[in-house]
Amino acid sequence: MRRTSPLLASLPVSSSARDAATFRRKGASSSRETAPDNNIRGGNSRLESLAIERCRSEALTIEDALDLFDTAASASPKPSNAVLNAVLNAVLRMKHYPTVLSLYNKLNQMQGISPGVHTYGILIKCCCRMNWVDLGFGVFGDLLKRGHFPDAIIFRALVHGLCSENRISEAAMVFDRMSLMGCQPDVSTYNALIKGLCSAGSMGLALELHQKMATLGSCCKPDVVTYNTIIDNLCKEGAVSKALKLIDEMTNAGVAPDVRTYNSIIHGHSTLGHWKEAVNIFKKMVDRGLSPNVVTYSMLMDSLCKHKKTAEAHKLLDLMNERGEKPNVISYTILVQGYCQESRLVDAIKVFDSMSGKGLSPNCHTYSALINGFVKNQKMDEAVELFKKMQQQGLKPDVVTYSTVLDGLCHLGRVEDAGSLLDEMVAQGIHPNVITYNSIICGFGRLGKWKEAFQLLNEMRERGIHPNIMTLNALIDFICKEGKVQEAHRLLEKMISGGMEPDVFTYNTLMDGYCMVGQMNDAVRIYDSMVSKSHKPNAVTYNILIDGYCKRWRIDKALNLFNAMPRNGVQHTTIVYNTILAGMYRVGRVADAENLFDKMLAARVCPDLYTYNIILDGLCRNQCIDKSMKLFQDALSSDVNLDIISFNTLIDGLFNGGEINEAKNLFNTIPTKDLKPTIVTYTIMVKGLIKEGLFDEVDYLLLHMEKSGCPADSVMLNVMVRCLLEKDEIEKALEIIRKMKEKSFSFEASTASQIFEVLSKDGQYLDYLKLLPDFTGHPK
Repeated sequence: MRRTSPLLASLPVSSSARDAATFRRKGASSSRETAPDNNIRGGNSRLESLAIERCRSEALTIEDALDLFDTAASASPKPSNAVLNAVLNAVLRMKHYPTVLSLYNKLNQMQGISPGVHTYGILIKCCCRMNWVDLGFGVFGDLLKRGHFPDAIIFRALVHGLCSENRISEAAMVFDRMSLMGCQPDVSTYNALIKGLCSAGSMGLALELHQKMATLGSCCKPDVVTYNTIIDNLCKEGAVSKALKLIDEMTNAGVAPDVRTYNSIIHGHSTLGHWKEAVNIFKKMVDRGLSPNVVTYSMLMDSLCKHKKTAEAHKLLDLMNERGEKPNVISYTILVQGYCQESRLVDAIKVFDSMSGKGLSPNCHTYSALINGFVKNQKMDEAVELFKKMQQQGLKPDVVTYSTVLDGLCHLGRVEDAGSLLDEMVAQGIHPNVITYNSIICGFGRLGKWKEAFQLLNEMRERGIHPNIMTLNALIDFICKEGKVQEAHRLLEKMISGGMEPDVFTYNTLMDGYCMVGQMNDAVRIYDSMVSKSHKPNAVTYNILIDGYCKRWRIDKALNLFNAMPRNGVQHTTIVYNTILAGMYRVGRVADAENLFDKMLAARVCPDLYTYNIILDGLCRNQCIDKSMKLFQDALSSDVNLDIISFNTLIDGLFNGGEINEAKNLFNTIPTKDLKPTIVTYTIMVKGLIKEGLFDEVDYLLLHMEKSGCPADSVMLNVMVRCLLEKDEIEKALEIIRKMKEKSFSFEASTASQIFEVLSKDGQYLDYLKLLPDFTGHPK
């Protein structure tokens, strides 16, 4: 339906149907506009030239333009169309579109001035830019009625306007009609239609039109705009290789690629994650003598930052400054975000603070990036402080900023603070979205506050915010972790009945919940339901079930699922191998585990640190100390970065296997591997030394721990008491008990039980009991 403007009250506009009929009827038979008669020009030609020149000035304001129009309109004799067109064009250039229409109305009412083709072109262009293409066709019909012949500029405006409204087929019809009316499309008109086709996703038709241009010779040869339009859209579709071939074609055709050409290719590679290729294109661009602009640098910086190469991106920022290309706020925001993603907050803050020295002020996105960095690195106080500073600077946080802070508060369990911030957010006129509510719902869920979580769920529905799959997945996940799998299952069924389709994560979460409570049959039923609804299980799905069977010693069931994965199109992953290996060692199937590890290597599935730690632990638990030592040494010689857990596992295994000296030697090598013993390491050592009766070495180790800033904790002292009692070293055990009492350390249940069992056999039972802390609960 045509939108009619009151500003065009005096303009005779035909209906859409009549416009189209006129368009078809006039066709090529329309008479050409006669050349303007230079004698029919009022006023002084010199003054008119000055007025036209003034209209072309960038310094012209809208007030100046209106004054010029009024002066020209009141002049006697009347000025030429050229002056009035210049004024209209100037107003159009300033994007005061309603004013153009208003001035045209005045012009249409003047005696002695008849609008020409150029006037109509300005008016049609104005209508199209206001997305009033139908009104533009009304003007077009009036132009034909007055015997004028439209030029390429008018057709281009209509084609562009139709494409802007995604009316591509109509734009193509107008394009085809041009030649019938004796007006051949020019390069700009071709470009307008090609751009429309690209925007509509019709790349095939756009390429066909481009090829047609190439056959027309020099009269309509594709220019850099043509190529850039197609190259840019190919890159947006991920077809960077095709775009690169087009660059070769344009170069061979004598059309030089410009900065925008290379920017498109860099953006295409960056979107695909090909940062190296993006860097190479950048270098090629510079080698060709083209100067990258701030967009080029920013896109490349963004690509590098996403691949955790923020330091390299920072060098690009420095290069920009060296070359005189001033970085903008976006450039600095990209760096801040990159450093935050790498947890390099000190560097992020430096970049943030340096902006003011460059005459730039951080915007909402810059603050949000740094706030998010603080939140992700558990620096909530700094995040809140920066959030307040942002508001003090007069910047209004948006929904992303609020949601980021809310999420951080909720992760720390500060749901009351989050609730207050949500109220502030609403009071500031910022509407919370589903992400905002998801954060708070998850916060309550982590604290086990299901009543509050479901109240929030109802609140978001009342606000017209529909829960998404992430909302319900979060609720199901936390309910399952509380062991309330049946309630989670009911929520799933309610979700399905409400028209929301679960995804693979939903089913995986519920399966994992059933596995946690040992209900494997129910977990398998969820799996079957998932498959029956055409959801393809992934590696996580299989790993959940395999892990469930392994933990219940049903290794054959786990192996059946493991072997079924490739048949069902799911590749084995390192995590799945780790799970099945742990299960095999748990049931003592060492040889099978070794064969499986060999298959893992043959399949080129890379073991990770967790794999080696699982195998070391499995071998040690199954008294295969020699094999565990060999694996340990092979891993070290293969540049595998074993961690302190690897050392702890093997040291414990060596002690249990009676290899005391080897255990002590291995402990002494820890610092040579750039590692530090933990309290777990010391506990293993102390336990092993006590069992061997090496009490002097125990005392030395405890002293060393104190000096190293790693004093014995409650767990370690409990272990020592149990080991000493097992060795019948009651006095030494009582000495540790006194130390525990001084430090107000509690006894573990197994320790207390062993104490009473040993001391009850001793004649001084009541005297010993006086040493025990009151919290043992034993009557005096």
